[in-house]
Amino acid sequence: MALFDLGRRKGFGLRAARLYAFGVFVWYAVALWLARGSEPEVSQGLLHAALVSLSWVVGALGALGTAQISANQSERAGLEALAAQRGFSERDMLRARFLVSSGRVAKLIGVPALCLVGVAVACGLPAMWALVTAPAVALYAVLLGLGLAFLAQFSAELAPRHPRALLAALVLGPVLLSRAYPAIPSLPDALSMLLDRLLRAGAALT
Repeated sequence: MALFDLGRRKGFGLRAARLYAFGVFVWYAVALWLARGSEPEVSQGLLHAALVSLSWVVGALGALGTAQISANQSERAGLEALAAQRGFSERDMLRARFLVSSGRVAKLIGVPALCLVGVAVACGLPAMWALVTAPAVALYAVLLGLGLAFLAQFSAELAPRHPRALLAALVLGPVLLSRAYPAIPSLPDALSMLLDRLLRAGAALT
């Protein structure tokens, strides 16, 4: 897992995702500071907007970068040979790659979001709100990380030459279909509904 994590850090997509995540945190931290003293709904709306931005851009960049790195045949051949010498099976490799990918995406989304929760408390929101909202944000980041990592892994295995195109189709295809046929579920819509419900629980305490 440490070896896979080192390889993920070198990918351009994940470096860009880290940079954008930092930018989102700074932008919304300033917005929360400027909004201090206003209604709690304003700060909660800013946190919601930050999570949406982190999900669509940071999550997308992280997943696309993960899919591209996982599909790199030369890297996979070297790692598989090294793992076989250490007694690890191909299933162990897949599990390690999935756990590292999901953890990386979850951190890219969850860490700046949790820091924004702390900024919101410093700007006047009650600590009880943070005690409910912070676990909700962490749960959302973990579930999103698991979902995107699974799709990235699946895309890398099924289409190693075009993993990012397949990943984009798997995510955006159901979204477009759900706009025409609302009965068709999509991952972004499901996560958006989950995010709304989790944040609503914290809003009830303000």
